[in-house]
Amino acid sequence: MKFLRAAGTEVLGLFVADWIQTAVIILILAGGWIALSTLGGWALIPLVLLLAGQLVWFARAEALRSRS
Repeated sequence: MKFLRAAGTEVLGLFVADWIQTAVIILILAGGWIALSTLGGWALIPLVLLLAGQLVWFARAEALRSRS
């Protein structure tokens, strides 16, 4: 029973993390689209930094979650 509970928690954690990460990416891209249309091409730099930052953030969070 302990094994099934652990496996279920792991699978659920993967789906929840993926949905949250997808939502964050969509918000960043929507904000970037608005910024590009209003501010111009220089807004690409913060957009790229935000996307790279969220990738590092979620990879680190997944590593910490899987370690414990």
